Amino acid sequence: MFQCVPVLCVDTTASPLQWLDTGKIKRIRGVASCARMSPATNPRIIDAARGVLNDFIPDVYIYNEHLKGAQSGKSPGCSLMLYTESTTDVVLSIDQLGEQQTLPEDLAKTTTHQLLDTIYGGGCVDSSHQHLVLLFMALTQNNVSSVRLGPLTPYTISFLRNIKTFLGIVFKIEVEKVDTEEPGN
Repeated sequence: MFQCVPVLCVDTTASPLQWLDTGKIKRIRGVASCARMSPATNPRIIDAARGVLNDFIPDVYIYNEHLKGAQSGKSPGCSLMLYTESTTDVVLSIDQLGEQQTLPEDLAKTTTHQLLDTIYGGGCVDSSHQHLVLLFMALTQNNVSSVRLGPLTPYTISFLRNIKTFLGIVFKIEVEKVDTEEPGN
């Protein structure tokens, strides 16, 4: 017979989220890494990513991490992780893996365009973390939480169905109309 005995008494109440202001992007940071590949790979990734991102914001810094020898594992490859910070402390992130046959410039272009799409989609949460914020909202007490999300991913939609099925909680979702002609949008 299995018994779960609580070891520590923890306050399980969570305060409601009010996360509506996306703010303006103030900086972009990232890490380009590669393992068991030429050391020239990362500078190529960084240059290509900066070539796209510097057209939008001057404060872009991407760290270079090259692994070699035993610490690099057995599989060759490269990756690029980018994240933004806004004036309201909203962080949006994107990461992408490239195989040995992937050109570094293609990896950088794909990742930076995904980041720009995430920024354009709006919201205070990137697409890979939407379900976590919704879970925290479902676990709060009776107070109403509000969060601005970008376009919902299929995984998030499925997660909303599971929250309704298992927790009996239904979210009120409002589609926000954005005027693309207005400056600053």
